[in-house]
Amino acid sequence: MTDAAKGVCAMIVACTMWGLTGLFYKLLTHIPPMQVLSHRILWSAVFFTCVLALQGRFNLLAGVLRDWKQVRVLALATAMISVNWFLFITSVQIERATEASLGYYIFPLVSVVLGRIFFAEQLSRAQGLAIALAATAVVVLTWGLGVAPWISLVLAFSFAFYGVVKKRLDLGPVVSVTAEVLLLAPLALIVVASTGFSGFQDVGATWGC
Repeated sequence: MTDAAKGVCAMIVACTMWGLTGLFYKLLTHIPPMQVLSHRILWSAVFFTCVLALQGRFNLLAGVLRDWKQVRVLALATAMISVNWFLFITSVQIERATEASLGYYIFPLVSVVLGRIFFAEQLSRAQGLAIALAATAVVVLTWGLGVAPWISLVLAFSFAFYGVVKKRLDLGPVVSVTAEVLLLAPLALIVVASTGFSGFQDVGATWGC
């Protein structure tokens, strides 16, 4: 399998998993979004730390967290992605999933604009035409929603700026994401400690167990 084919397969799997997360968060509507996000952060920290340990790359993570310049950049990226995660979870729980989905459709367009502004990236005519068609589709979809797409725009811009910030880091995805969730972990622990596991005892009932 070529690298391009692997990339397409990875994209399909990632998008499928992302689509299914909306169904999962909908099952947790009886649990406050901040509590759901806190558990997502903590369990992600555990999972990715174990992955790095099994890969024998834990020393890379330790090196990143000792570098103050990289930590500052990671902190900014962490702020962007935490806003994105929280708003997505909230949107699903308050039945605004369509607006949230539109935000991730707008995101590539914002990324193109930011790539042009921050990195002087160029577009071919074919790429420009594709972007114009996608932008037209966004306008039509937004008009069809009949509401101000503030949820969509916040999700799109927070995720796009997250990408801009991450481009300044010469780190692999697993290392950088692990560092991000570890930076958020203390706040997540405070939320979990103050709320406990209230609501999670009903998860089995929600699933019909």
